[in-house]
Amino acid sequence: MSIRKLVFAAMLTALSLTLFIIESMIPPVLPVPGFRIGLAYLPVLFSVYIGGNWSLYDTALILISRILLSALTSGNLTALLFSSAGGILSFTAMALTHRFIKEPWGAFPAGIFSAVMHNIGQISAAALIYTASVFAYLPVLAVASVITGTFIAASVWLIIRKPNKIINKIKNIK
Repeated sequence: MSIRKLVFAAMLTALSLTLFIIESMIPPVLPVPGFRIGLAYLPVLFSVYIGGNWSLYDTALILISRILLSALTSGNLTALLFSSAGGILSFTAMALTHRFIKEPWGAFPAGIFSAVMHNIGQISAAALIYTASVFAYLPVLAVASVITGTFIAASVWLIIRKPNKIINKIKNIK
């Protein structure tokens, strides 16, 4: 990875962490524990669908860095378990979707699928710590994640749908 690419990946990580922190300050929209909009995944999904010289390995590094930094900034080690479980499943869903749909509109199924899988990962982690009854939240979280995943995907799609000089420069960083 070149210095330029490393710097831009660090900027995406910082953006993801910043969105995570801002989102943690927003009051809950739903009275369901663990529900979030998922703004921190916008730079991650962008990294998957930007194309060019960006690989899934680069995206994985961005996601892992954000998960570790968010656990450090929050001071909550339980959050590390929840974020890791959700992040691994979410990234896997993005990677699988991207394998079959590389066009910019593929951000929509990737965003939705990854949001649902993120909630499944977090609920599974919560079931390990607390009780399996937390799976009762899954239907509500699944419906909410379809909505929030669509929102995140639409944001990414609006950014990358029409190539311009900035997007092309980002794509071609080696």
